Amino acid sequence: MCLDHPEYRLDRRQLLAGLASGAALAGTSACVATNAASGRDSFTGFRSIKDDIAEGRQNHPKILKSFGGAYGDPRLAGYVTKIGLELAKQTEYQQYPYRFTILNTQIVNAFALPGGYVYITRGLLALASSEAELAGVLSHELAHVTARHGAERRTAQQVAQLGLLLGAVGLRAAGLPSDLMQVGQTVALAAIKGYSREHEFEADTLGIRYMSRAGYNADAMASFLGSLREHSKVEARVLGLPPGKVDEFNIMSTHPRTVERVRQAQRASAQGRGTGRRGADLYLNKIDGMMFGDDPKQGVVRGQRFIHPVLRFEFEAPPGFRLRNSPTRVQGRHASGAAMIFDMAPGKGARTARDYLRNVWAAKARLRNVESLVIDGRDAATGWLEGRGESGAVNLRVLAIRRDHGNFYRFMYISPAEQARRWAKPFRASGQSFRHISAATAAGVLAKRLLVVTARPDDNIAGLARTLPYGRFNEDWFRVLNDLAPNQAIGAKQRLKVVAE
Repeated sequence: MCLDHPEYRLDRRQLLAGLASGAALAGTSACVATNAASGRDSFTGFRSIKDDIAEGRQNHPKILKSFGGAYGDPRLAGYVTKIGLELAKQTEYQQYPYRFTILNTQIVNAFALPGGYVYITRGLLALASSEAELAGVLSHELAHVTARHGAERRTAQQVAQLGLLLGAVGLRAAGLPSDLMQVGQTVALAAIKGYSREHEFEADTLGIRYMSRAGYNADAMASFLGSLREHSKVEARVLGLPPGKVDEFNIMSTHPRTVERVRQAQRASAQGRGTGRRGADLYLNKIDGMMFGDDPKQGVVRGQRFIHPVLRFEFEAPPGFRLRNSPTRVQGRHASGAAMIFDMAPGKGARTARDYLRNVWAAKARLRNVESLVIDGRDAATGWLEGRGESGAVNLRVLAIRRDHGNFYRFMYISPAEQARRWAKPFRASGQSFRHISAATAAGVLAKRLLVVTARPDDNIAGLARTLPYGRFNEDWFRVLNDLAPNQAIGAKQRLKVVAE
């Protein structure tokens, strides 16, 4: 969590312009052209390849801000770029200035901007187990670029409103300001918004073509998709989501594909019949030592605690909550349906925390029982209100804590209305756990690292998984990291990914 991250929203003028241009384009045959990669006519409006490149260049800095910046390991970045450029040579469009970036986030995803800007997250690199799997992901994203799916999607969409409700519970509380209720359509979310079934199948088909031409075993595209699905199941349990449910940033949400569809694409391409290189050992050597999980510069989750060593504070989530950090906020979920969000926002001239609650954050809401507090020696205030969630009535407890002259730390706690009494004390205790940490404590918060080791005869999964940061889900996560089925044992001298500080 960076806490200084701006949102990128479509303003009213841009929205109206988009509607007007969409209406003007409707039925215009001059907008249809044959795509050199897909071989089909594609409707891309009046957008040229130069327009694609300009859009990618303009939005690249915004993507970096949205996903924690680029991962600062030149050796690994060079490795990914080398593979990406070799794959790009196999494409039909050589006029794109292809650029490959590792994003410094544990989120497991990959996506591309128009114009040849391709992104892969540090979290996805940790999950992959061979160079061929990495090549499959990069090839798929290159295919979205060369088939110009982004241009087609934007032309077909007159308005795209994601309406992500704080990444939590679909909140619709009358009178609440938009920044309290939902995240607007950020550039980052627009970039990774799921493609259509047809686009995904086409990207798989073209991606298999590119990786096969580059000499990779195309079976890796399907095998890695299986790993991604297993990861999604485990992560859903870790985050307290229903089985099979994934958050909006997860690759299985933004790339809705099945193993059978990838196999179908492989058959349709008539390429990649199980031949070609995989490069497992080379790949494991390259990711050995890579950061795993949260980057301490953005704050880290340690069980029920969130610690920010740079801003030097920490707090605890209510019992049973699972926390998830992102560049803009920390989110927590409980299996009962309760949720929490922590972030920071400007005070907009508010003199006190009470003033901020009543006149800035929830100025138009019916905020009840507003109470002034002192938390960790800081001016604070809390209150509650009622709202509507996806499953019915909810209660919201809001808490603002003065950070400095111009900014406030903010907590929002949400529970189904019938559970309000159950969560009253845990929510209050969580907010009051906010406290400053010493320089020595901050210095002791270290990044976790992914290490590649060779299994010894006395190794077991429980022992090797104990340093993962997922508590009772450590063994599940370890199996996903190492492509181990639920009852599969460690192989003799098998190379394994483990996590250490």
